[in-house]
Amino acid sequence: MLHWASRSTFYHIVIDRFATGKNCFQYSKGPHYPQELRHRMGGNLDGVIQSLDYLHGLGIGALLLTPFFKGSKYHGYWTTDFLKIDPCFGSPQQLEQLIDAAHQRDMRVVLDLPFTHCHIGADPARQALDNACSPFRGWFHYDRAGGFKGFYGDRNLPELNLEFPDVIEFLKNMLDHWLRFGFDGIRFDHAKRPSAAFWEQLTGFLRARHPQVFLLGENWHESGEIGTLSRYLHGELNIPLSLALRQFLAQPGQPATDAITHLIRSQQASRKNGYLLPTFLDNHDMERAGFISRKNRNALALGYLLQLSLPYPPIIYYGSERGQSQTENFPAGRYERDRYFREPMAWEAGEDMAAWVKKLIHIRNDNIELFTSEPRAIALLEGHVLTYRYSKGDSMIMVAINCGPRQKQIPCPAVQDAMLLAGYADVKEGRQNHFGLQPYSGAILKFNRA
Repeated sequence: MLHWASRSTFYHIVIDRFATGKNCFQYSKGPHYPQELRHRMGGNLDGVIQSLDYLHGLGIGALLLTPFFKGSKYHGYWTTDFLKIDPCFGSPQQLEQLIDAAHQRDMRVVLDLPFTHCHIGADPARQALDNACSPFRGWFHYDRAGGFKGFYGDRNLPELNLEFPDVIEFLKNMLDHWLRFGFDGIRFDHAKRPSAAFWEQLTGFLRARHPQVFLLGENWHESGEIGTLSRYLHGELNIPLSLALRQFLAQPGQPATDAITHLIRSQQASRKNGYLLPTFLDNHDMERAGFISRKNRNALALGYLLQLSLPYPPIIYYGSERGQSQTENFPAGRYERDRYFREPMAWEAGEDMAAWVKKLIHIRNDNIELFTSEPRAIALLEGHVLTYRYSKGDSMIMVAINCGPRQKQIPCPAVQDAMLLAGYADVKEGRQNHFGLQPYSGAILKFNRA
């Protein structure tokens, strides 16, 4: 029933920054632009609805929407009411229209849930502070002075007590409410925090009541640990491999390709167990792929070739398929540095990169039975050439990426029987049963046995 999740390319949308109903963002790139980026810019659900044909044409199979709940910030993660849609984003009717319109195009829709905290302006938080006898006192954690313990130390974001029965019941009822709109999945923000007992209760309820809903966790384990929530969820964001792909964007070469090949091999057990590990090149919490690649078109194009040909569901961050970068970057820890990761969608730019990414997504979609099978013959030649293959029935696909400074001859079954599905830079037939890859180039070839 959740077969769609393993076969989809996801598209990650920050609603306020993606599109407006009139396709006109409320900003001007003048001296006040850095301040404007801290506030709402006018993206809404209507803008997403009007962009569905673009996304469908791109080959997207599922939308991942940032939170649309009523809140105090444009990004939706500072929630004041989990049961209401922020009027800046639209209405319940528009949310229903969006989900229905996506389903008509055979696209799924995933809800992003920041469930470990709320904003201090939420009614339960206000009542808990104002009245020591309030039934909401047990909803939160407190410091020694009696104030809220805050999410990442921010007291404006009181942490919810996820062991408190009333909180668990509230979350169940709240999810029941939104899933009735027709959502196909839930992304649990900061999923590594809750206890096993919490996950047992919440996901047990969801699997019994909404068995068709895909459950995905954001579980940051940079060291390579993966699958720690596999008893409860259907998948986790593939943080280790995504960081290795970002390393490749920043500096294509052996350290990155070594890490990528190691992770593909070490994650084999999770793949065989059907645990999904979606990858990304960037998202709302980190620098844009176009920025860390230093606007190096070759690196970004090969990064997408890699991501979209690996045996994991890919997630594309809005605008990055067009090579969108960012106007500024501060050292880590600077206040609201992330506003530059979430600048408005650059609809007018990057047609060539968008065409390349579209081609890769369609190749993946057209050959999804191969790309969701187990990769074979994973090899790293001379530290700079990464190759791997997929085989099923009479068909085989081979992926080869040369991230070194010299042309390479790549061995393959039989060049004369190969169909070049995608080639970035120059791909030429070489000596017998070899093809040539120019420096910083890549190819996807398909072989059909007679």
